[in-house]
Amino acid sequence: MTIQNDLKQFYDAEAKKYAQTREKFRSDAKVFLDEIQQSEQKTIKILEFGCGSWRLLKTLKTIKGKKIDYIGIDLSNELLKIAKKQITVKDTHISATFVCDDITNAIKNYKQESFDYIIGIASFQHIPTKKERFYLMKNFYRLLRYDGKILMTNWSFSSRFLSKFQHEMMRAILKYVISRGKKEWNTIMIPWIAQRQTFWRLYHIFTRKELLALHVLSGFSVEKITYLNTKGDETSERRQSKNTLTIAQKKVFVD
Repeated sequence: MTIQNDLKQFYDAEAKKYAQTREKFRSDAKVFLDEIQQSEQKTIKILEFGCGSWRLLKTLKTIKGKKIDYIGIDLSNELLKIAKKQITVKDTHISATFVCDDITNAIKNYKQESFDYIIGIASFQHIPTKKERFYLMKNFYRLLRYDGKILMTNWSFSSRFLSKFQHEMMRAILKYVISRGKKEWNTIMIPWIAQRQTFWRLYHIFTRKELLALHVLSGFSVEKITYLNTKGDETSERRQSKNTLTIAQKKVFVD
């Protein structure tokens, strides 16, 4: 079983529980909400990869004075079944389409300059290799309209993370040493139990330097790479953070 298939099986098995534990707004969703709300455009087209059950979509429903054309892509069909129920006839300002697929494959189906925003909330961290991450970033650049933005959060090397997953980190570092650098020291495998089965979920924990290089090499003008704490507020303290936040723009001329 591949890493992505294992991830799909886990989320399909845990879909109802996963959705129930994520009924509240994400603390970092206000960053995305502010960005979109401040846009001068009246109609905004958004692609979210790794959209899950509905959390960002629930936030987007609060936006006033704009029409939202939303496409959500996720590996888990069970999570998407839940997401589809969140759009009702009352939500006249939102048009939502859901696609069950691996983002690496799904992204091939969209034309150049199709979106105003591409959003990944704790999802890009599951992409397993450098090659795939670069491939996706180049395609994200292709799909964005000029002045469009990519917005991402991913797990950070917080004190809580390092304490909770110290054994997994040690295994990843050991593999890095044994492979003489062929394996990535900051890619870890975390076991999760669902339906009495153990599923292995891959997490690549990005450094800010790594995120900066990846965006710049893909052609983006980086506006911000910072940390967010558990309340979703920006912080300079990595140890007290929960996620990294990246905001980058596709410009005609890169600064």
